[in-house]
This record gives sequence, C-alpha cells and structure tokens, in this order.
Amino acid sequence: MFRQLARTWKTLDLPWRSQKLKGYDLIGNMYFEGPPMRAGTDRTRRTIEYFDGRTEFYDYDPELIPVQWQSWLRHCRDDPPTLAELREAEAQRLLTIQRAAELDRKWEERKLELERQRAAALPAATPESSPTAPHGQGDTFEPGAWTPASKRR
Repeated sequence: MFRQLARTWKTLDLPWRSQKLKGYDLIGNMYFEGPPMRAGTDRTRRTIEYFDGRTEFYDYDPELIPVQWQSWLRHCRDDPPTLAELREAEAQRLLTIQRAAELDRKWEERKLELERQRAAALPAATPESSPTAPHGQGDTFEPGAWTPASKRR
C-alpha cells in the first residue's frame, strides 16, 4: 500500500518537480521524464531509478532494464511501455528459454545415439587386427606401429 501511495505521489505533475514518473517495470525500476537537457531542443531527459537504489552512472546494468524501457530511454519510442506489454514480453522470453532447453536436451540425446551407432559400426578389436601388429601379405602388407625405446636410463 505504501509503495502504491509513493508511486501515485511521484506521478503527480507538481510545479516544483522537474521530473515526472512515467512508469515502472516488473522488477520495480522507475522511469522518469524531465525537461530538456539543452535549451532549444524538444528532447526530454529520461532517467531511471533502480529498484535497489543505485544512483551512480557507472552502476548502469542493461540486464536489469527491459528492452522496451531501454528503447523508451533512448527516444526510440515515444510512449512508455505498458505493464501488459512487459508481461507479454517476459512470457515470450521464458517460453524461448524453455524451448531452447528442450532443444539442448534433444541434441544431447541425439549425440549419444550417434555415438552408440558409431561404436556399433566399428569392428571389435582383436589381437590379430591390433594396429600395432603387422598384417597382410604381398601388396596388402601393412607394417605394425613401432615405438622406439629411449636409450637414456
């Protein structure tokens, strides 16, 4: 109740206020619009007040700001986003994450299946067909692998 009252107070367009609350997002960040930064321009100053109380410019974290609000802050859109729009975008983001996890799981299963098929297709190694033993006769002769011993002891 106190939070709702504070938000209502901040939205009032009082003559001594330089900034007016334009909206908030799902995690509690509040977005303000104030007078233009330079005389002779109609681009208003748009700012954010983080839910955790950050005030320094270098504490900017784009991960905490929804894309819709980022575009409003940068004057790419005129009207601030609505809560319904933010909820819809969040639901879409969660659905995308869920689908990506499902695809990852299916791909891991497919990799295991391919590995099993590859292992089944390879002939079983026998001592006669070991790659270290020579095999074949005449033109098909293949020498075995040889690893020389070190002369140092």
